[in-house]
Amino acid sequence: MPVGSSDSAPTRISLFDRLRLYSEAALYIGATTSVALGLYFMFRRYHTSADIPDRALKSHTKIRGYVIDVSDGDTLRVYHTPLVRWFEQRPEKKRGLAKYTISVRLSAVDAPEVSHFGKPAQPLSAEAKQLLADQVLNKRVSIVPLAKDQYGRVVATVTYRSWFGKTNAAHVMLRHGMASLYTGGNAQYDGEKELLERIQSDAKRAKRGIWGLRNYESPAAYKQKHK
Repeated sequence: MPVGSSDSAPTRISLFDRLRLYSEAALYIGATTSVALGLYFMFRRYHTSADIPDRALKSHTKIRGYVIDVSDGDTLRVYHTPLVRWFEQRPEKKRGLAKYTISVRLSAVDAPEVSHFGKPAQPLSAEAKQLLADQVLNKRVSIVPLAKDQYGRVVATVTYRSWFGKTNAAHVMLRHGMASLYTGGNAQYDGEKELLERIQSDAKRAKRGIWGLRNYESPAAYKQKHK
């Protein structure tokens, strides 16, 4: 036997086996990455609306948290509590809300404008703000993000648990006549436009809230007048 020879030749891996090994490795890496990303998003807290990625808006990924502040009848601030931190205690309201809460605009509705920047308040704006606060302030809510508006707020469907089960805050505002259906640019109805129109029609017929005012001016008309 020649020097350096061997009884067996080195094992050769066929092209098919190589492709199979590469495929298994890719699947393993993909699965591991997906689990890692899933855990990351389960623990990650969105501090402000700017932290919410576009993919969450496009997929309408539900976000849960505490309502820390209500600005008016259609705007609130939410302290995000990710799924694994759902039972985290509500933080105390403090200065600098914009740095640690998500600014949320109720989708589909437009409530009377409160007084700001020296502009007078619209009739029933305080009552609308109070109705929204009575529903959600200092409570846990779920928000389904639909878009972001020109002010960087998350336009979302906001729901909460009540004695009647899951309640949609926008439905309540319309039902009590404390908001009108929003029909401006980038209007978001979350597939409920017909239902929302029916709720508003009922409030109009009953002359509830803004529909009982003698000279009702829509928030859109008010903002146009006070530009």
